[in-house]
Amino acid sequence: MLKGDVVRARRLVDRAHERCLTEVSHVGMTVVEFLEARVAEDELTAQAAVDGSPRWRVFYDYRDVKDSDGHYVVQADGSYPSAEQAAHIARHDPARVLRECTAIRAVIAELLRRAATDDDSDPYLEDLVRELAAIYADHPDYDASWA
Repeated sequence: MLKGDVVRARRLVDRAHERCLTEVSHVGMTVVEFLEARVAEDELTAQAAVDGSPRWRVFYDYRDVKDSDGHYVVQADGSYPSAEQAAHIARHDPARVLRECTAIRAVIAELLRRAATDDDSDPYLEDLVRELAAIYADHPDYDASWA
């Protein structure tokens, strides 16, 4: 990529961010910036949780959760986790979280691409980004006006 191409690409991204969900919240960020930050946090947390395989599974007889390499992720004591809690932990393993991060980033990228090219063919994409941000409604930087 030539230097001029990089500059033009950066301008398109800046323009997309300016046009796209530009209502700045009380914490000084747009819903897109908020969502990008939460996805980055999820991704870092998921990557840090991997100590072997990012795929986890539950062993119901013992209520233990192990990764695909057989390493313990959660080892049950007398009463915790319950079988349901262990299943929930295994279901939301780092591999799944990383796939979710990739999917949310793809939605954000498409929203920004459409904003940069004045493509208004899908008016519901902004609503989708707001709904995805609502997943993090318990975060202190979440602005309820985005809902």
